[in-house]
Amino acid sequence: MLKELRFVQGAVAKKDFIPAMTHFRIEGGHVRSFNGTIALSSPLAFDIDCTPQAATLVKAISQCGDEVIQLSVTPAGRLKVQAGKFKAFIELIEGDTPHIMPQGERVDFDGEKLMKALKVLFPFTGDDASRTWTNGVLLHDEFAFATNNVSVVQYWLGVKTPVTVNLPKLAVTEMLRIGEAPTYAQIDRDSVTFHFPDERWVRTQLYETSWPDIGRILDVKSNPVAVDERLFEGLDMLQPFADNIGRVFIKDEVMRTHPVGDTGETELGASFDIPGFTPTGIYQMKILALLKGVATHADFSRYPEHTMFFGENLRGALAPMKGF
Repeated sequence: MLKELRFVQGAVAKKDFIPAMTHFRIEGGHVRSFNGTIALSSPLAFDIDCTPQAATLVKAISQCGDEVIQLSVTPAGRLKVQAGKFKAFIELIEGDTPHIMPQGERVDFDGEKLMKALKVLFPFTGDDASRTWTNGVLLHDEFAFATNNVSVVQYWLGVKTPVTVNLPKLAVTEMLRIGEAPTYAQIDRDSVTFHFPDERWVRTQLYETSWPDIGRILDVKSNPVAVDERLFEGLDMLQPFADNIGRVFIKDEVMRTHPVGDTGETELGASFDIPGFTPTGIYQMKILALLKGVATHADFSRYPEHTMFFGENLRGALAPMKGF
């Protein structure tokens, strides 16, 4: 039972603005959760319809170990959890709840390719409350896209997606936590539900799909060369010494956390030598570091224009900072 509860725990609301959202909904041999954006469901070997407080129930089941678990509703309206010498009483709420179900037409797709794309693109998703469309992964035609307003990545799926949808970051997080390829989906105007084996599913609301013209950014001439892995070694070394903006200055075969002083040397922060690395540019450290393990080739020579980068089934653009 603990496994099933933990599967759905990711969609339990953190705040109790709507109290039912901090509770599981158990009915018809399934347990569901919903936090206003995503919903999760799993079969559950328990035949009492009730709505227990989620966090407390998970704690109680965690304490039961290998003992046989008995569940029942008390005359006082509590869910009683008993295993051996252990007992716990869980708050229940009555009445209708907002816990939603899958809706829409069935759509078949390649779940393995989708999961691979989500894993690659997730670090490039945004966290911008004013531009919610950037906080997800866009699926369109044969591609998946992600952007954080500084970089944008296009990933080739190899198959055409049957619909265009923008999956919220929270939903992508849960998909990656589950770590399994969904077998099919249900899609309507406002939501998509991914179905997994054993009657488990993840439903998510959708973000808007009216993105800017990504082709205008990516369809440019470039001369990419193999990415020098010393670049990422330098970023790891310099990160603890970064300024409050988190910049890295690259010039004359040296990476620096701060501009050079009048002496021509770094007088604040730290530096890292990269003999033979000739590009010049200023970048946000944490964004540049996202290329590690993703980009095999890049064109840093376009500075101060976008740096273009390429990897397995993908291409992208990274906006540098001005200064040189």
